[in-house]
Amino acid sequence: MGKELAINGGPKAAGDLGPFPTKIGKKELLELLDLWEMSPETTARIKELIDAETDFKGPHLFRYYNPRPSKVLAAEEAMKKLVGTEYCLATNSCTSALVAAYRALGIGVGDEVIVPAYTFFATSATVVSSNAIPVIVDCDETLCMSADAIEKAITKRTKAVVPVHMRGAPAQMDAIMDVANKHGIPVIEDTAQAAGGSFGGKSLGSIGVMGCFSFDYYKVIVSGEGGFLTTDDKRLYTRALNWHDCAACWRPDRFGPEAEGEELFCGENYRMSELEGAVALAQIKRADEIVSGHRAAKKMIKNAIDDFAGLRFRRIADEKGDTGICLVMFLPNADTAQKVLPALQAEGVPCGGIYDSKVRDWHTYNYWEHILQYKSVASDKLPWSGVPEGELPKYSKDMCPNTLKLLSQAILVDIECNLSDEDCAKISGAINKVLHVYL
Repeated sequence: MGKELAINGGPKAAGDLGPFPTKIGKKELLELLDLWEMSPETTARIKELIDAETDFKGPHLFRYYNPRPSKVLAAEEAMKKLVGTEYCLATNSCTSALVAAYRALGIGVGDEVIVPAYTFFATSATVVSSNAIPVIVDCDETLCMSADAIEKAITKRTKAVVPVHMRGAPAQMDAIMDVANKHGIPVIEDTAQAAGGSFGGKSLGSIGVMGCFSFDYYKVIVSGEGGFLTTDDKRLYTRALNWHDCAACWRPDRFGPEAEGEELFCGENYRMSELEGAVALAQIKRADEIVSGHRAAKKMIKNAIDDFAGLRFRRIADEKGDTGICLVMFLPNADTAQKVLPALQAEGVPCGGIYDSKVRDWHTYNYWEHILQYKSVASDKLPWSGVPEGELPKYSKDMCPNTLKLLSQAILVDIECNLSDEDCAKISGAINKVLHVYL
């Protein structure tokens, strides 16, 4: 061509490519808007406005290398403020946050992690997928793990304790931290069901060395899918960050030598997308409003329930820190609970218990055959082969009798944050109507 190369100062031969439309455009936006139920008239107006737009640029949905401010980063900043920790990592689920937390602590083959008998299976399954051994302990009337049970379960292999703030209420964190600190064992808070809660004036997720949150659609504050890991420990944050992104090593100097000598390793991909980050950010900003709504509705319903012989409520370790998403009533015995539950549901009370489960309830350890029977995904039989057979935990379906007894007597009333005073009166009235017959 006879022209000087651009590298030597000549003109670029291909410098004016494009312009190109963004990867995500109008059609994708319309599909997203279709998730919201609107009147046909409003839908048509929005579609007309979008179709008429000529200066349209779609979003960059990857949080990194983003030419625009990242919604995921903004959500992390908002979570740090909400929880009160120095570091926060967004993930694609709480399950991923738990694995990142376990791996950040270096948990692996031959290690044990203490988990409660009542929690969603992920708390325990992620221990196994980290090649460690879950040790399942009983719960008390908080429906969270018992500090006494933790003390009895500690062995030379114990590398972490994972209290779960079940159904929105805090575990007895002072007693749990006392036991863990006495033995020098780190605590990871599974705060999947209790974002916005607290204990002793401290936000849940900021008391242990790390906190793990779920933003699944059925949690307190949501993004459809998604999770967060919080911590004040820079080392743990860096290790969790690296694990969550395939060892991409998002350090200040990505390609520099290891600052601590333990930052480079192969991880997985747990990144949160910008779509989830945007929804999470909006929800975090509304967290106080959402939790306040739950608390007010729960208080109104509970206060309007009559006194009944044999009826007691779940013990809340810190009433001020309860998120209020669930009212748990204990009936005198399992037979009564089995009769009362369908009667309440027939009245329209949004409630459940172990007697209306149509499928396996993955929240209760006795359904965890994967663990109780030492199941493994591969021929290496990990994690169980990493410990001498005689030192493996002795699992059985009746190993945590107090948990099973409490759940057999429990009825869990779901509390929505948007319940009106009239709604609350209807629910409490229905509860009184039924309990006056059975108690």
